[in-house]
Amino acid sequence: MRRLKWVSGVIWIWSWFTLYLEIFRWHHMTKSLHFNPPPPPPGTDIKPQPGLPVIAVLVASAAAPTVFIATVIIDWVRKRP
Repeated sequence: MRRLKWVSGVIWIWSWFTLYLEIFRWHHMTKSLHFNPPPPPPGTDIKPQPGLPVIAVLVASAAAPTVFIATVIIDWVRKRP
């Protein structure tokens, strides 16, 4: 349980920091978490889509806090007299 708490905490921090970079430095996403692709190459009609790293960051930024809080609560309930 302790290892799961640490891993989910690290993933939580990593995913939110990466999400911050996606929004404010790399500009791949908007502040409302919508994918904001760059314009397609000239002469093509290719529509850019989010790749696996962007999708993974979004999933991790939603799942890691939930897992972390659940493990903290379970650990707290187990330690109560």
